[in-house]
Amino acid sequence: MTNPIEPVRRPVVQRLLPIAATRPGRALARGVAAVAGWARLTNGALRLGGADVAASFDSQTRALLWHALTETISTIAALAGPDVAPEAGLAALETSADRVREQVAMHAPGAAMVFEGSEPPQIFVLEILTQDVQPCLARWLPRLEAWCQSGRRTADWALLPLCRNDLARTRERLVERGWQLGVALGLPGLDRLLPQRLAAVAALIAPDELAAAEAEATMAPDPMARQAGWRIYVEAAARLPAQEMRSAPGAIGDAIAAIETLAGEIRTALKAMPPPQPRGAANTIQALGFELLTKGIQPFLSEWRPRYRRFSASERPEAKWRRADECRAALAASRARCLPTIGAIGRQIGAPPLPDFADPEAIAEEDAPLQLPPPATRS
Repeated sequence: MTNPIEPVRRPVVQRLLPIAATRPGRALARGVAAVAGWARLTNGALRLGGADVAASFDSQTRALLWHALTETISTIAALAGPDVAPEAGLAALETSADRVREQVAMHAPGAAMVFEGSEPPQIFVLEILTQDVQPCLARWLPRLEAWCQSGRRTADWALLPLCRNDLARTRERLVERGWQLGVALGLPGLDRLLPQRLAAVAALIAPDELAAAEAEATMAPDPMARQAGWRIYVEAAARLPAQEMRSAPGAIGDAIAAIETLAGEIRTALKAMPPPQPRGAANTIQALGFELLTKGIQPFLSEWRPRYRRFSASERPEAKWRRADECRAALAASRARCLPTIGAIGRQIGAPPLPDFADPEAIAEEDAPLQLPPPATRS
């Protein structure tokens, strides 16, 4: 029973139309409903009318298909969302595959289960494992394990976007398989359990595209990009506001001015870097610099810079600004968005980690008066 997911799925009625054209209309109406579910598993090999129309499963086979369906639905839920952690997504796929494989091994097909022009349902369930689940696991489990064993964070993995892309495509394939299983079992209400079926189900990322991304990820940064990354890193360390802003006169204005200067320095550094390779890795210094500018800094500046300028035109002290606390909170949120990206840039260029500006002891030492050692006395 060979049934790969078709690149563009045609409706069952269209696939059976050449066969049904020779049958009376009443036979067609009576047979389509009965054969639709099983036709999804047999690629339309059954005949309308006759003994093959009402293909039924014994209790053992129905239990196997039901188990495969429940595992498929559970895995689909675990892979939902664009920011699925690869460890969690791959673990969900692996656990589901192990459980389904165990059930298939316990339910060998009998001779009476082989239908004319098709193969037993056990083969279809194994196809889900070998064609839809195992390719993703075989590709990404060893790569993720090798990265984690190096002691680096998953967030800094250059192949993270590609891994998430493959997990999303595997989820799409499992959605189609879930519909096939549910229709074959004759279950109503599948639309409440499964996402909408797609007309086209994508394949995993092409091997040559993956190989190109891996090759680029292992390349050392361009010297110009490394120098520009160091400039961004130094400017960010010097100008990023502290998490706990003090309520000193003009402190908010100084912080906004520092953020504006930092944005300008990042733009200058980005212009000095060579452009990245097409479809390059997501954690290049260029990509990280753009992320720092567009996602970390610009959202704050676009919202609060005009507000502060309107207030400062009144020449009142910041203590009189009714939105001062909101602005301080927005500064802290912007800082929190920037720190992971700045840290990723630092790891790319081999820089030391940023100091923890939120450390209360560090803040206390900064506020304390400078203590000079006593002068040495001559004996």
